[in-house]
Amino acid sequence: MTPLPLPATAESVVETVRERRPTVAPADLVLLALPALLIAGFAGGVASPLAIPTALAVGTLPALATLGYVLFYDPPTTVSG
Repeated sequence: MTPLPLPATAESVVETVRERRPTVAPADLVLLALPALLIAGFAGGVASPLAIPTALAVGTLPALATLGYVLFYDPPTTVSG
């Protein structure tokens, strides 16, 4: 494997790093929020006297609302690149 050529100036090094730096899109945050809400429902079922299926059903409601918001109100846009 051959190494990539190094930029000549410090300014071009900064630009190279900016181009390669990953960004977090709102769709990525939604993908993190959905399982987090379900895990929170499960944890609530374990920590409370509710049955686990009931707690998961309660945790599913905000997950469904989040999914509906992202799909229908603010849908993801195409990624250029």
